[in-house]
Amino acid sequence: MIFRSREVLSDVDRAVDVVIVGSGAGGGPLARELSSEGHSVVVVEEGDYFTRDDFNLRPSEAYIRMYRDAGQTVTLGLPFIILPLGKTVGGTTTINSGTALRIYRPVLKKWQMTYGLREVTEDELNLIYGHLEEYLFVKRADPEVAGKVATTFLAGAERLGLSCGWLPRNAKECEGFGSCVFGCPSGSKQSVDVSFIPDAVRFGTDVYSGCRIDRIEVDGGRAVGVSGFFLDPASGAPTGRRLRVAARVVVLACGAVYTPYLLLRLGLANSSGQVGRNLQIHPAVQTVALFEENLGPPRGIPQACYVDEFRGEGIMLEGGTVPPEIHALALPFAGRKHANLMEKYPNMGIFGGMVSESDSQGRVLDLRRPGDRPTVLYLLRGRDVQKAKEAVVLMAEIWFAAGARKVFTPIAGHYELNGVRDLRRLERSRVKVTDFYGMSAYHPLGTCRMGDDPEWSVVRPTGETWDVENLYICDGSILPSSPGVNPQLTIMAMAVRIAGFIDERLSPDGKKGSEHG
Repeated sequence: MIFRSREVLSDVDRAVDVVIVGSGAGGGPLARELSSEGHSVVVVEEGDYFTRDDFNLRPSEAYIRMYRDAGQTVTLGLPFIILPLGKTVGGTTTINSGTALRIYRPVLKKWQMTYGLREVTEDELNLIYGHLEEYLFVKRADPEVAGKVATTFLAGAERLGLSCGWLPRNAKECEGFGSCVFGCPSGSKQSVDVSFIPDAVRFGTDVYSGCRIDRIEVDGGRAVGVSGFFLDPASGAPTGRRLRVAARVVVLACGAVYTPYLLLRLGLANSSGQVGRNLQIHPAVQTVALFEENLGPPRGIPQACYVDEFRGEGIMLEGGTVPPEIHALALPFAGRKHANLMEKYPNMGIFGGMVSESDSQGRVLDLRRPGDRPTVLYLLRGRDVQKAKEAVVLMAEIWFAAGARKVFTPIAGHYELNGVRDLRRLERSRVKVTDFYGMSAYHPLGTCRMGDDPEWSVVRPTGETWDVENLYICDGSILPSSPGVNPQLTIMAMAVRIAGFIDERLSPDGKKGSEHG
């Protein structure tokens, strides 16, 4: 069953095989896999539980209800970067764009060679990917519903002879409402809240939403349970009721920001000193193009197509369309000029580019801020600043090839490009990190990285922490580096893989995880 905090009228005490903290791309698949094998499972989620009836196409309400900090989680450093994080059953998968890509082979090879993850083989991952893609109805975006913004940008890329195409998505019969990141109102997007979690519940999993974990119980070096408190869904204040779950296995699946934050607060699993370090976030830039003709936004798919010509250099372009409230934030102007441009919203398109870091890195710290929030530090630097500029230049080149009258960029001194001459001036310019306006980032990873050596990694190749037996981590924090693409499918694949090790641990003749690490 799924228990909302408002339905819990007294303290709850449970004893199960596995308790999973977090219900996103790691926690949801893990719950389904383990419960389908007959294990008793409890999932604890800090966010509330929503259904398609709650997804009303109103971005402002979605930000307040389903995002941490109302969508305004920021990194501290240069520049300030918005880092949207989901806080709901299904985690960030409920409010992402549904892109479902496999890891690039060179990245996997790097994991094997640099981080010692030789047990994570290409053959095994491909088998899991294939299973997930069938289960989640992954297929390429349909050009018929992708929207004119996407088809226009793709046409420009094709005119330039760039490698491009339609993105694979975990969507079944998508209707192109253009609201994936605010919850899919048609139920087409197969996010964890409509796929893995319902299946896990059918297999016997119980989910407690609106509950924040504040303790991991450890006895004799082994994790034996968790405890926490229920939150009022309206105010976010404690209700006075607590949850205690005794378990044979404890799994943290809170994401690459909140999993390390919890471990740092509790002083657990950090003999390596690596908990919270090595944060990578896929910094992203955007461009807006103005056309003579109507492009019909926001109808379409928010992330429908891609240009991967320069993925080997760490630049990936993805996009489609966004509603006017979000579009307005991408324009680097204010006052009358901003208002005049927004009147032309039907004739504008937006596209994004993300950078796989080579020089930049961040850190999650246990420096509590109001609302019991962690401090996230991040500095964009070195080659990555240049890559962000190159992504902007590439997008502008594509927009002009597609027939755009003007292109608006997030780079100071180049906010408005009126043609190729302005574009070449941007191309030749020296850009500093402080020149970027409105940078965002997605896919936080790496803060509890997996490896074969306890001196520089937090978890074994099995997902179990080196320091605490029966304490596993299963989310983006264990990925040693950026996979170069949207990571949700890889996080799910790692969850399926880790489920096998936990299943073995729970079996009557199960071997110790250290024998697999």
